[in-house]
Amino acid sequence: MSEDRRARILIVDDDTNLLDLMVETLQAIGYQAVGVPDGINALDILKSESFDLMISDIKMPGLDGIGLLKKVRRYYPKLPVLFITGYSTAEMIGRASADGFLAKPFRISHIEELIEDTLAGRHTRSEKPVKRILVVDDDDTFRGTLSEVLSAHNYTPIAVPSAGEALRELDHGDIDVVISDIRMPDTDGITLMKKIKEMNPEMPVILMTGFMSTLEADPESDVTANGFLQKPFKIDKIIELLNNLSTASAGKPG
Repeated sequence: MSEDRRARILIVDDDTNLLDLMVETLQAIGYQAVGVPDGINALDILKSESFDLMISDIKMPGLDGIGLLKKVRRYYPKLPVLFITGYSTAEMIGRASADGFLAKPFRISHIEELIEDTLAGRHTRSEKPVKRILVVDDDDTFRGTLSEVLSAHNYTPIAVPSAGEALRELDHGDIDVVISDIRMPDTDGITLMKKIKEMNPEMPVILMTGFMSTLEADPESDVTANGFLQKPFKIDKIIELLNNLSTASAGKPG
């Protein structure tokens, strides 16, 4: 319990009175609590600071709790989220994938118990295999088709049409693997891969191309992709590559 008491908790609520009360109460019982008044501010602070848990109201102006949760799940999938709400209907709960709910008004003892249970679940949760795939291809039809195939195989695709958008996605949150076409109008896939490796040398990158033989024939090439796919390719080939990356990731020491 003492390990969790120093956990950093981000609280998001447009009710400033409740926000201040939550921050003061959680700080009084030993947590590090930071409060922000809306979802936009929450996303801004998550870019620069690390938290162990987020507690958010659902009904807020602008970006509501459901919208905030979707972005957190996309960019910070390992961050547990609890909802506090006076509108915890079955329909609303069905739309959300939060780790827990607190209906207003609630007892502090109840939220303390839920926080500890959620943090304990975070500590015992095993590392997930390769899951979130960033697909980069300027061909809209191909990009959509590949995304559908990855979804059907229980991966979570994030599809973008350019290298610039790919770098923005990588800057925003967790990605497990990048799959990129080589021939693109703004920045080619090899240049994109080099930029990715500069940012994160451990990020796996798979390149798709119709000219793989040229790359393989060049002994001086500094291409360090984790795999190549020659278009057109069979679906089982890309699934095999992703499975191999998952196995390699699981074998790394924690």
